[in-house]
Amino acid sequence: MKGSVYFAKLLKENGTTHVFYQDALLPQTIKDMNDIGIATIMAHSEIAAGYMADGYARATGKVGLCMSQSIGSLNLAAGIHDAYLATSPVIAITGRKVPALQYRNSYQESDHQKHFSGITKFNALLEDPQQLPMLLRQCYREAATGKPRPVHLDLVHHMGLVVERAEMEEELVANPDFARCPTARLAADPEIVKKAAAAIEKADRPAILAGRGALVSGAGEVMLKLAKKADIPIATTPDGKTVIDENDPMWCGITGLYGMYSANRLMCEADLVIVVGSQLSDQSTLNWSAPKSTLPIIQIDIAGEELGRSYPNCIGLQGDAKTVLGQLLEVTSEKKRPEWHAKMRMLTEDTLAQQNKRFPCGDVPIDPARLCGEITKALPDDAVLVSDTGWSAHWTASMVRMKPTQKYIRAAGTLGWAYPASLGVKCGVPDRPVVSFVGDGAFWYFSNEMETALRYNIPTVTIVNNNFGLAQEIAYTDRFYPGEFERGRRQTTYNATSILFGKVAGAFGMHAVTVTEPDQIQPALNEALALGKPALVEVITNQDTIGPPEVRDKDEKNPFKGHV
Repeated sequence: MKGSVYFAKLLKENGTTHVFYQDALLPQTIKDMNDIGIATIMAHSEIAAGYMADGYARATGKVGLCMSQSIGSLNLAAGIHDAYLATSPVIAITGRKVPALQYRNSYQESDHQKHFSGITKFNALLEDPQQLPMLLRQCYREAATGKPRPVHLDLVHHMGLVVERAEMEEELVANPDFARCPTARLAADPEIVKKAAAAIEKADRPAILAGRGALVSGAGEVMLKLAKKADIPIATTPDGKTVIDENDPMWCGITGLYGMYSANRLMCEADLVIVVGSQLSDQSTLNWSAPKSTLPIIQIDIAGEELGRSYPNCIGLQGDAKTVLGQLLEVTSEKKRPEWHAKMRMLTEDTLAQQNKRFPCGDVPIDPARLCGEITKALPDDAVLVSDTGWSAHWTASMVRMKPTQKYIRAAGTLGWAYPASLGVKCGVPDRPVVSFVGDGAFWYFSNEMETALRYNIPTVTIVNNNFGLAQEIAYTDRFYPGEFERGRRQTTYNATSILFGKVAGAFGMHAVTVTEPDQIQPALNEALALGKPALVEVITNQDTIGPPEVRDKDEKNPFKGHV
């Protein structure tokens, strides 16, 4: 069996339905993939191809796959950086020149291993074509097992021709059980589970913090049962959003810099936090102040190295989140904590009331809070909302109310990620409505991928929150350099030319509309969702709106001194 056929068939048997790439690597393999029903999507850049593979992986739980030839390798490395930050399982495949041309200043050649070394958990050279079966299987296994993360495979020959033309000596063997997350439902040590249950029984003010790992595991239902049994309020990181219904009385909001006052206050007031599948980053914990780094925690994570990393006073439960929560549910005593529950419920309702005051706003330019309220109403029950970073993540995570039948995916930190990622999401879940939320600053990065969406008929709805500038940067920098802005720096640096993306998208041939009045938002979204074709809804918003309600007070010594 030729290497190209082997490659294509192994992907097919592992459940891969789409491959995202930039020419020109494995040309015969791409043909063979198409022949057996794997869709190959050629993006306009290697970075966008990486983002698409990442979106595909996050939406499906399957390993995403992206490729480029030698000269595009550094761009492809940039394209999987967000996947690394978000613990997303992606395989990046590149080609490099044959050994005889290495170390001789070969055209378009550099050290690919160094490009990928800091953003992958497995970084392999394929030097003999007969290594293909083992290394390709291992790439799937490494990407999906334990803590999911990207991997890199570098093929001999810059276009991979040596590999795809070789006759494979090994029979085809695929491992589909290692091609999606979670790969195993590992249980925690029963004695440590009992220790954790005793800590919950002893606590007066326990709280649950759920991250992306809880979603990957599908742990929402059993988590809610535990919360109700032991009367424990739940907050989520932005990546844990939709693990439970955000109208449920046990829900207390979103934590961190892109979160809500109620959830951050919950983390500060708790005397024990049960952490489910979260990396507990500086961003999601306000620099480890919510909760404080000395607070006792129970940490559930598939990766043992995460247990106690940032919170050393930790009872560590290594295993699959859903499985371990099930163990904990069995041995945790039923308990009511009426004062604690009532306090956090009142705080959550007060925080939501502060937000609700802005939702009916009829101002022009439109307040982004009003836009978030309209998105909440327009999103179908099975929709996937894909958000960019910065204020896009802050707006959507904290102010779009969602439910478990929906899905929320956000950039782990890379501006411009969301639009190309949403195309990958739609490829992975073609029967679900996919809506991306981006600012104009983010959309400038990869607006050319509108052509990719049209070429392959990938029918997403893109909401562009257009305030004609990098408004988040304006708000922050204005605090430090008011004099420079007065002299015009704001206009030349952070204000953008007043381009209407509705007109640009229309020129591409997309369905596009520009919204200037608040009452136009929901009809425009409903129309775009109903069309079943690539669509863009541009909403002109107020550049001077400084963001959602603050998640903390300005007093750094006591960041939660009063309600904002």
